[in-house]
Amino acid sequence: MEAYPGDPYAYMPAGGGRKKFRNIEGVLPLVLLIVIAFFVLQFLRVIPCVIPIGCGGEAKVMVIGTPSADVIATLTGKEATMKGIHYPINFDQTYITADMLKNFNVVILQGDPYFDMNTREAINQYVQGGGKLIVVGDAGSKHPTYANVAGWAWPAGNGIPVPAELIGEWAGWSAVAYGSQIRMADINHPIVKGLKLVGSQLQMPSQVFKVNSKGKVIIAIDTNEGTLPALIEGGAGLGDVLYFAYDPGQTPEMLLVAVTYLAGI
Repeated sequence: MEAYPGDPYAYMPAGGGRKKFRNIEGVLPLVLLIVIAFFVLQFLRVIPCVIPIGCGGEAKVMVIGTPSADVIATLTGKEATMKGIHYPINFDQTYITADMLKNFNVVILQGDPYFDMNTREAINQYVQGGGKLIVVGDAGSKHPTYANVAGWAWPAGNGIPVPAELIGEWAGWSAVAYGSQIRMADINHPIVKGLKLVGSQLQMPSQVFKVNSKGKVIIAIDTNEGTLPALIEGGAGLGDVLYFAYDPGQTPEMLLVAVTYLAGI
């Protein structure tokens, strides 16, 4: 065929352009199948919910340690059920393994400051692989045998990845004085946006652990002692960690929003 002026195919070898498009068209179905398989495996919990999209409408929650009465009431209440949160039972450290933790969308540490090496390593592997963790107060910050272990980072590389550092030898409690207010430090964070109530209308916790933040402060508490971090987020590997400096059962709405945020529902 004779070429005409301005013809974009005037000097193109016969079939050259179409061959490239055929190659792309052959690869696209394979890419699509891989993406679909990824989300199906994530939905079925064969792999952790790394990308919080298509993870299903349920959040299976596990507590290691001793959850407070307020946390139990929040996780087993009507509002939690409506949000798709399922809290079966809390576990002690005897049977904790990384493979066991993979069965849960969100793992909460509360009430037990003494975590042995096996538990620390299992939790670290869970988070590094994409697991979602909530740490409350000083849970998991001590070792039952080694009295000199103070904090979550020990041993380096295998400790519990908490985005906070306790102030003092172990921790410092602060009584929240009357008139203190919860302040949204990051108003654009999904947890903040998911709350129905804001500012001082949220129920105030009675006591707060004093910590230095090693992550992003989402919620702060303004007290007569100054501003204390209350909810901090940080990541490790493919996972995500939230640290509550107080008993999150005292702000039940915030706890539920935090769980659904981590679980991607």
